[in-house]
Amino acid sequence: MLASTELEPSDEQLVEEYWRSSQERRRALADELFTRHYQTVARWCYRFSGDPESAADLAQEVFLKAHRHLDSFQGTSRFSTWLYAIARNEYLNRLRKRPPVEIQSDDGLGDLPALEPGPEEIATSSSRARRLHDLLATTLDETERTVFTLHYGDDMPLDSITRALNLMNASGAKAYIVSARRKLARATQRLAARGERL
Repeated sequence: MLASTELEPSDEQLVEEYWRSSQERRRALADELFTRHYQTVARWCYRFSGDPESAADLAQEVFLKAHRHLDSFQGTSRFSTWLYAIARNEYLNRLRKRPPVEIQSDDGLGDLPALEPGPEEIATSSSRARRLHDLLATTLDETERTVFTLHYGDDMPLDSITRALNLMNASGAKAYIVSARRKLARATQRLAARGERL
């Protein structure tokens, strides 16, 4: 079983095969790529929208757009970075059409269609995770929170976040991580001074 997992092709290898393949094979390869990334994209969409139903609709739009434009993926970034850019742009397009929905809590994350509860969803439902979410929401601005969550929650490299979010400052995502960490350190010191814990 382990041997087959080790031999699983990377996203980039699947994309290369997609470019060389027949239409029928392309459909199967696209399905494989999108299946691999469904939960991650669904989480991103939930973080953007704050509503399980809107997140499911947004995720569907992201995959439809990604499928239509898969031929245009150049491979100059990771496939997940490309998907994130599509998700972000789709969400921003929706924001232009209606006001944003404020995230109240992550409790509805498990309600997304076709998602099986995993370790992250279980942790999110815990009281400590809710307190941490509230601390991030009240301490960090939207960009800091997004960068912090993508880097520490989704293990996305800082250079990929910089490209995906089109951060034009000199230090890119790193500047937002430094700022977020300083703010969080001060906030946790204030909690400790009041005798509270996360």
